[in-house]
Order: sequence, then structure tokens, then C-alpha cells
Amino acid sequence: MTDLFAATVAAALSRLQTDPSAFDTVLAPHGEAGALRPTLQALLETRQLALKADADVGLVADMLRRDQKFAPPGRPSIHLVQLRKQQATAKQAAMIARQAYGRAAQDFVRALSLKITPRLTPIAVADRWMQTQLG
Repeated sequence: MTDLFAATVAAALSRLQTDPSAFDTVLAPHGEAGALRPTLQALLETRQLALKADADVGLVADMLRRDQKFAPPGRPSIHLVQLRKQQATAKQAAMIARQAYGRAAQDFVRALSLKITPRLTPIAVADRWMQTQLG
């Protein structure tokens, strides 16, 4: 997503942690707001972690591209090998974060009884709900 969406998620999570009843008016049409708050918080936390992990992958990839550009041909330097290991670790962390976000989105969509069309995933439905309701 965009940086604006990342800022929106961070602001919403901060607001929810500061005032637990901050989004009760948005959650109330879908059921008891107190029972839905933990699913919203889990969704926001996992989305923020997924966005951070994706940003980390991009940073490591940029560093690796920059350093590989000037590397001499032949055996790679220790620094490049370490960057490749770091890149693999960042990619794995991003995959785990995306999977956690997928599970949280699925739980959120079920808890709020949101309609999922055949062409939309729970992640797309949760993202669209967050964009319309939270910012």
C-alpha cells in the first residue's frame, strides 16, 4: 500500500491503544464493539508489521543493488554475502508477517460478517474497510 495508508494504520493503532473505545462507533453496526475491539487491534498490529517488513525488504534490496553495482566480477565479497543473507531473512520475515496479516484479516472479516465476493480476498476486504472507515 501507500505511505499514506501506513500512516493511517499507525495513527489508528496509536489511537486505539490510547483510547480503547475510539472506534466503537465504527464497530457498533457490526455487533458488540467491545468484543470486536481485539480483532481490530490484531488487524492493525499485523498490518503495521507487514508494512514494516515490506519496507525492510525494500531497504535491504536497495543496499544490495547499490553495492553489487560496483563489485568486481568473480567471487562475491563477504559484505555482499552478508547482505544476501540479510535479504533472505527480511524476505522470510515479510512472508511470515503477510501470513499473520492474512489470518488477522480473515478473523476480522468473519467477526464483522463482511461480505466477500468471489473475486476479493479477506485481505482486500479488510484493507478496503480500513481505508473507508479509519481514514
